[in-house]
Amino acid sequence: MKKDMISNKWIPPVLLILLIAVIVGLYSCGEDEAESATTLSSSSELIRPNDTLCLAINEISLIEVPDPLSPDNTIYQLVDMDEPQVGVLFKDYHFNLDLVRVTQRGKIRHEYSRFDPFNKDQTMILLRNIDSGDYRVCRTDSMPYEQNHVRTITNLEEPRWDSHNPNLLWGISCFSIIMLDTQSGTETVIKDFSTDAVIGPIIAADSDLYRVTMRDEGESSYDKRYWAFALQGTDDDYKIDHIFTWDRAQDTVLGVYHVPFNEREIDWLGMSYFGNYVLIGGDSSNGGNLAGLTMANRELTRFHRLDYTTAHSDVGLDTHGNEIIVMQNVRTDYVDLIPIDWNTQPILESGGSYEGTNRTPLLILYYVTGANGLSTAGIHISCNYPGYCVISTYIEADDEETNWMDRTNILVKLDQTDPRAFYLSKLYSTYQNYWEETHATISNDGSKVIWASNWGKNVGADELFLIQLVMPMY
Repeated sequence: MKKDMISNKWIPPVLLILLIAVIVGLYSCGEDEAESATTLSSSSELIRPNDTLCLAINEISLIEVPDPLSPDNTIYQLVDMDEPQVGVLFKDYHFNLDLVRVTQRGKIRHEYSRFDPFNKDQTMILLRNIDSGDYRVCRTDSMPYEQNHVRTITNLEEPRWDSHNPNLLWGISCFSIIMLDTQSGTETVIKDFSTDAVIGPIIAADSDLYRVTMRDEGESSYDKRYWAFALQGTDDDYKIDHIFTWDRAQDTVLGVYHVPFNEREIDWLGMSYFGNYVLIGGDSSNGGNLAGLTMANRELTRFHRLDYTTAHSDVGLDTHGNEIIVMQNVRTDYVDLIPIDWNTQPILESGGSYEGTNRTPLLILYYVTGANGLSTAGIHISCNYPGYCVISTYIEADDEETNWMDRTNILVKLDQTDPRAFYLSKLYSTYQNYWEETHATISNDGSKVIWASNWGKNVGADELFLIQLVMPMY
């Protein structure tokens, strides 16, 4: 009897087939990911993605933005709500998704929108003390998270979780890449560039150089094989002296580029998702090879300008597994999906055309005075989950919600032929200082979104807590 009810009434045959396909797809995706995270190929060929990705966000349960390229979408105004209690599940008033406050009010928060703060199995989270700059590893088995202290990290910069082993963190110390076992505290020097046959002599010849860095916003390839670094000194306003790339599988420096004085305005640098290309966040004021957002080959012998300048962005994959970057376009006031491709062209003129650029506008930032004008002070972008990105906003005190993006988290589907956007949640937070920006970030598996909030109280005091959204997944 129950069998008949399931097959004939509760689950239509087509839906049952779809459900089985999703489950099988998720299982095979997990196997492929684990294999790619533990195996480093010795091939120097460009990495090609699989034909399909496991995109398991349940879009049906989300409210879609009718036209992300229009300023005239529905504005869901913030509704007065008491500050939530730690660990108590509540619903977003408009969009009905599950939210929970996971930390107490204070100086502890996640680092930035571009990085997943959760480890591989989400049993731990990496938090930062915004006063001391220290990082703290905490368990997530109970709330508030920060009370489940595992380890404080004081000697590593740019820490990032391993893509496979949930206990491992990667970081930088002076000229070295360090791998930290968060359970035992054991630190392993993966590479000391001061002793490298190529980079070592460059460091030795300039006593002013003091570290390798991705300028805090870049990342290695997802599997931690390919890395791009700047050699930085203290002179000339903390100059960027050289850029170089390194292949961990072969322990080989693939390319070195001496940065001329007129190309040193670099916001960040890192690798594309698969490590096929180097990305350099150059300023529009730069000359030469590093004017604007720039892509390069791993050998640093070929450079190509992708955008007029560098703005808030993140690196990821589109729905077809192509390497992309999503970034605010300051020449058009759109957020663009930018393929990391030699055929992609920058828009250099204010209000320039997208025709023939190989790029896709995803949503409009309607910065005008008057009806539907965007009051948001700025946005941040998180592309950790393949095929999607989260765009968060932050707003100053006394600014009204006059645009559909104000005080809102948005999910964007990164499909170049049919991009779509969905409302996720309202943002109960007001910005005055940097650390009061929301910096929403989506986890690598797409199941969680987390951001900082002060609930509009004690603005300017940097007293924050974290809100976690549970994504609807198939």
